[in-house]
Amino acid sequence: WRSYFHVKIDLYNNLLAKYQEVNKRRTEIEEAARKERTQWESVIEIFNNRFHVPFKLEAENRVAVILGQDPLLSLGFTFKDGEDTAQVERNDLMRVLSTGEKKALYVLNIIFEVEARKQAKQKTIFVLDDVADSFDYKNKYAIVEYMREISETQDFYQIILTHNFDFFRTISSRGIVKYSQCFMASKTADKLTLNQAQGIKNIFVNDWKRNFYTDAKKRLASVPFIRNIIEYTKGDSDPDYVKLTALLHWKSESAAVLQKDLSDIFNKVFGDSGVCSEPEKKLVDVIEDEAKRCLEATEGINFENKIVLSMAIRLAAERYMITKIGASPELENINANQ
Repeated sequence: WRSYFHVKIDLYNNLLAKYQEVNKRRTEIEEAARKERTQWESVIEIFNNRFHVPFKLEAENRVAVILGQDPLLSLGFTFKDGEDTAQVERNDLMRVLSTGEKKALYVLNIIFEVEARKQAKQKTIFVLDDVADSFDYKNKYAIVEYMREISETQDFYQIILTHNFDFFRTISSRGIVKYSQCFMASKTADKLTLNQAQGIKNIFVNDWKRNFYTDAKKRLASVPFIRNIIEYTKGDSDPDYVKLTALLHWKSESAAVLQKDLSDIFNKVFGDSGVCSEPEKKLVDVIEDEAKRCLEATEGINFENKIVLSMAIRLAAERYMITKIGASPELENINANQ
């Protein structure tokens, strides 16, 4: 070999020079790659900055991915517990995460898809089905803010489905979906209908309060809210609070509360002066009558129906139990947890 290299020394020196040149260039390329950001790294940064989870994501083979040596990015997980940190395997991490924390990790793939389409200016419709379900409040609002950014991106459109009314109100109030574009679905045996959403923005002020004297269901549905206001402002020993409580629990005085009593309390609390029809009619009878009408009502949003039905059910149940227990001093003295 030594004799061969001696004879072919020019070829040997040429090979050595090219190897050293390529090795130097490879080092330069790798150094440049370390300074570049992949699409995944941008997504990881979004995830680490926005979501509150007990771990931090890191790209382990970023240089190899940039150079095309690895087709897929490998994620590293650093578990955090106060000041302590430790590298953990994905499978070990998944065993200790809550459902919401696991779901936050799954959102990582969604973010990557969104960011890739954003960069490509690709027209896209996103269908999001209860996307924030199981999240704690911090992470729920992180995804809500990300949805708001999607709504502001040209060529991006969203159809958002949810069973969670609080989430429904949130995406409306944050400007993600216009009020006019919020709908509620109701299903019958032969069709599915979409109705303009109601009750998203203060149903009491915008609807029930305005129709207090003319709509018996909305008048009754206002009782718990008015009772709360009296409790907060005057306390639970106030006579009006006690009188309204007799409409939510069966008390000895429940049958004596009239419609005019509720109107008087409403006028006193809100500075109004209206009068409802049939002022002398007993409110327990009104509750029973309206509950029957609720059962006959068509499928729909009907928030007031749900409250009237719950009031009627409780009064009927407590009235039934009291007749079985029989009158007793203990029964009369119940003032909590009836």
